[in-house]
Amino acid sequence: MTRVGLMPVIFFVVLIFLVSSIPSLQAPGPRFLLKDKLAHFSEYFILGLLLFRGFRWDVSRSRVATFGFLLAIGATIGAVDEVYQSFIPGREMDIDDWYADVLGVASAIGLFTFTALGKWPGTIDDAGSREAA
Repeated sequence: MTRVGLMPVIFFVVLIFLVSSIPSLQAPGPRFLLKDKLAHFSEYFILGLLLFRGFRWDVSRSRVATFGFLLAIGATIGAVDEVYQSFIPGREMDIDDWYADVLGVASAIGLFTFTALGKWPGTIDDAGSREAA
């Protein structure tokens, strides 16, 4: 892992907390059922992609361990963000928002950890040669 690999993660987490600092924020666009949850899911899906990109193979050769570690980081960021929002006027802490955050981060990490999209090192690629670890 390089410091450059984590810079997008750090930038995005700062952006999440800056947006969370906006009093009485409503998700933009037309109104529809679960719009807020979709916004949370999408925001944390992006975080999950950035976490995978920033850490991916440096955590463990085990996909399950990597998934668990990155999920714990994403879920913790979501929980801290929800608690932080409880101190912002017009905002509130909502466990359902946190569930959407965790589902978003888990979906992204799972997509890349457990599919060929993540191209795990040491596995055989499509050409039949081993990738460098």
